[in-house]
Amino acid sequence: MSRKFLIFLCIATTLTGIKLKDPRTMEFPARLDFTPHQVDRFTLSNGIQVFFVEDHQLPVTDIYFSVTAGENRISADHAGLAKILANLVVKGGSNQVLKDVFEDSLDRFGASFSGSAGNEQATFKLHLLSEHVPALLSLVVGAIRDPALPQNQLELNKRQYLTSYQGRNDDPRSVAPRVFYKLIYGKESSQAREVTPASLENVTLEQLREFHLANYRPGHIMIGVEGDFDSKAMLDLLERCMGDWQIPQVEPWPESANYTDPAPPGVYLVHWPGSVQSNIRMGYASLVRSDPCYPESRILAEVYGGAWFSRLRHRVRDERGLAYVVSGHINTNFEEPGVFRGVCLTKSETTIQAAKLMLEIISDLKTEGITQRELGLAKQSWLASFPSHYEDPEEVLRDRMDYAAHGYPIDFWDRLPDKIEPLTCEDVGKFTAEFLKPEDLIILILGDTTAMDGSVSELGKVQIIDSETY
Repeated sequence: MSRKFLIFLCIATTLTGIKLKDPRTMEFPARLDFTPHQVDRFTLSNGIQVFFVEDHQLPVTDIYFSVTAGENRISADHAGLAKILANLVVKGGSNQVLKDVFEDSLDRFGASFSGSAGNEQATFKLHLLSEHVPALLSLVVGAIRDPALPQNQLELNKRQYLTSYQGRNDDPRSVAPRVFYKLIYGKESSQAREVTPASLENVTLEQLREFHLANYRPGHIMIGVEGDFDSKAMLDLLERCMGDWQIPQVEPWPESANYTDPAPPGVYLVHWPGSVQSNIRMGYASLVRSDPCYPESRILAEVYGGAWFSRLRHRVRDERGLAYVVSGHINTNFEEPGVFRGVCLTKSETTIQAAKLMLEIISDLKTEGITQRELGLAKQSWLASFPSHYEDPEEVLRDRMDYAAHGYPIDFWDRLPDKIEPLTCEDVGKFTAEFLKPEDLIILILGDTTAMDGSVSELGKVQIIDSETY
């Protein structure tokens, strides 16, 4: 707000006799009334689920394809195969439309087609003017159903991954999370492993075709459409493009567990000579989102390290000035536990002090629980930000698709306020006492030990990690 506007406001209120209310006495409702974007759900004749969100503000449409064909269906010695396949679908065209024609067609209509693969899913997005959907949808569907997989594009992808791997130890800020998640999940876990030169050698066109045939199948696909379109016309178009896709005779490749061989609790050190900053990370497996205590975990996450008033931020940053970056999270997965973690970046000279304080905060929360003030602030913070989850129609659409893909009610998130609002300190305290387990912590310190304010061994028995091989 500018100074001139403030002066104008003061003069205007003085002349009109209007009295402004003291903002410190203003009260706001704990929950705001709002209506989420409507998501309509349909099923094509071959079982493919379709989700629609109509939004006619702009003449554009986004079409999303979610395929349950991620890296968790790939063995560690072929790591990267699912990611490379997703890229080839986007960059390689189809066996019906050559790569150059495919790209020229998208460019001519000003459309974009992108894709990537994560741990569980490969996702693709077609963004275009609504009037061009009939002309381009079949083109993109052809690439997803029957990709050309050109050898030269495969080699280009491999070189890109090799370049990335060669620079894996250039920045300690990327080394720390890489090592931490290998400790948490296990080095072979698809959640933590790397795409290596050895695994890239094993990625062949034959393997890519086998993986595509088995896992890109109607039962693994969901489609979401958001934007300016007519639902009936879009459903008819999708049926014509994809309704004849038959289930292949081969079985899908099995999924692997997220947690393969976690490291035992303890202290792990990556010595980084010359570093002026230490990266501290500590955590362990958390809980599944369907856990009955999931609402309590949201409140604890706010109090621990997720909100502006959190204990990590208040005690580590504000009171002691030990870090600018400090946070704590309780992540959850749909079918397997997520990760409880705390993160702190501090100067080398305060490494041990900061790590001990983080451990103290966890211990205090476990034994004492949260205060009434913290409960009130956490509820207020969480409930006030709740509507922002529905601000973007795309986010609402993807949210509904994710819950449906894992067998949850698609309005799972919508129900949380009714579960969070009645929580008491006793409710959250009971969960906190059971959930926080300092003895289970995996503690990673990355930094220059010669510049630290003590020995890392003060935190427990230390195991050295070599970032070149880990």
